[in-house]
Amino acid sequence: MNKEKNKMKIDEQDIFTYIFFPEKLNADKQQLIESDKTLEEAVEFYRQLKQSAERELSHSLKEKIAAKIPVYKLENAVELYPLVDKQMLNHNGNRMAASTKELTPQMTTKTFVDNDKDYLIKVLNYGNETKVFVFSTKDEVVRNFDIVIEPKNLTFHLEDNSEPLIIDHSIDAEKIQLRFDN
Repeated sequence: MNKEKNKMKIDEQDIFTYIFFPEKLNADKQQLIESDKTLEEAVEFYRQLKQSAERELSHSLKEKIAAKIPVYKLENAVELYPLVDKQMLNHNGNRMAASTKELTPQMTTKTFVDNDKDYLIKVLNYGNETKVFVFSTKDEVVRNFDIVIEPKNLTFHLEDNSEPLIIDHSIDAEKIQLRFDN
């Protein structure tokens, strides 16, 4: 059993689920997250995000209001902006792993949220590949949407957010927009 836990990997989706929807995460992963001190900062980040999101009107509530009140127009696009990573400012964490041969980062992460904190996007650059994770803080499956990555206006369509978007090159995102089909 102990060997199985050592093989178990914890990723961003697991940490997100641990905070927002703990009942959906298996007990072994919960225990691993709770006991792994290197994950404390990421857990706290998502915990603070959840607390902040609970104070705002959710996107789903805004959709319900728009359905009941014709004057209230719901935008079909959501702008997400980068969060300043306190750990990066301190330069003492594991967010960037520098190669011993060169001083360029091998892996970088950047987090984006919308003003209402209904959506969170994590962009992970691994050398020549990028993974873009789209999360809903309201446990909604995000369906039939485009991701627009600025400043290069890179546009990708996704049927849902069950898997990360994988891009075959590194990107430098300054802003991300989610566009929903109506």
